[in-house]
Amino acid sequence: MMLRLRAIAITLVFPVLLCGCWNAREIENLLYVNALGIDYVDNEFVVYAQILSFSSIAKTEAGGARSTSGSAVAKGTGKTFVNALFNIYPTSQKQMTWSHIRSIVFSESALAKKQMEEILDELDRFYEFRYTLWTFATKDPIIDIFNAKQVFDLPVIYSQLANPSDLYEQNSVLHPMKLFQFIARRDEPNLVVYVPILSINRNSWSEDKKALPKLKMIGACLLQNLESRGCWPRSDLLGLRWLDEHTVRTLLGVTKEGQLLAMTILEKPKVKIEPRLQNGMVTFTIDIHATGYITQVMTVGPINEIEKEAAKKIEAEVRALFAKGRKHNIDTLQLGHALYRKYPQEWKRLQKNNALPLSQESLSTVNVQVKLNNGGISKVKQAN
Repeated sequence: MMLRLRAIAITLVFPVLLCGCWNAREIENLLYVNALGIDYVDNEFVVYAQILSFSSIAKTEAGGARSTSGSAVAKGTGKTFVNALFNIYPTSQKQMTWSHIRSIVFSESALAKKQMEEILDELDRFYEFRYTLWTFATKDPIIDIFNAKQVFDLPVIYSQLANPSDLYEQNSVLHPMKLFQFIARRDEPNLVVYVPILSINRNSWSEDKKALPKLKMIGACLLQNLESRGCWPRSDLLGLRWLDEHTVRTLLGVTKEGQLLAMTILEKPKVKIEPRLQNGMVTFTIDIHATGYITQVMTVGPINEIEKEAAKKIEAEVRALFAKGRKHNIDTLQLGHALYRKYPQEWKRLQKNNALPLSQESLSTVNVQVKLNNGGISKVKQAN
């Protein structure tokens, strides 16, 4: 009898000891911030929170009706970054949660050293913020970036703002960046950080015969030694793709004497930057090896000629990036950082204000090898 009573008592007490979500909230009773935008205007921080409706996302993924994109934008201003965040709360009708943010977007003015120090200090202290946010810059109004519509009213979690890596794997030019990568690179001596710029393209897409504004990466804002150094268009940054270990595949048009020979797709280039010390001076050699295939032939000729001209164009893009960097006193090819990593004492001896002074002779050689393995599913016709 006693054993039976003990068993009953244990059975009654055991559920009380089980953990439970006593303070859990239903999903519809919370506002989920998907992206955070930060601007700095007239000595005040302006923050934008893009908020998602998870119910509309659930309906979309379940095959339900797609009536709206299911997003809204809240705005707050304040003398400090924290004040601006808290000034969003009075107009919110439900509790906001920041732990599901996917992206953060900075205006050009917010990238300045003083503003960035305050922003990163708060992001580091608040437990709901994560370091895995996709990080962008923009020269457009942030509210326009957050209000860009998706085709077929898909949720914004399927946009470049929330997931830029899929598009990068198809067309690699500007590598998307996570917040932890931005912070790590920003603090490295002599290292240039390229923050992708998001803009609105209003001409390329339409739906139901109406213009459909879409997000587009148009360039990058550059930072070196914690300072913002301006923003450059995509066309000036094409040399980056041959130096970035993350490049997956990229399109290269091959020309000779102004005539288009072929369109090629090159994949996963291998690069090595080698500093060479001689007579107390330093020069650099860059070796690039790229493989790929021909996707369109415009002029019939030997493949080795296309490979040779492709190598020349890659070298030209790298040297053009180096030349523009010298003009603006920016180490665009990360040459100084390569010296800092391999010969830190020499970098310390040669550097000025935490940067390596570069001359036209600093980049001595750019060796490029291109190997085109095939012509896609069709054989390439060769000239006799």
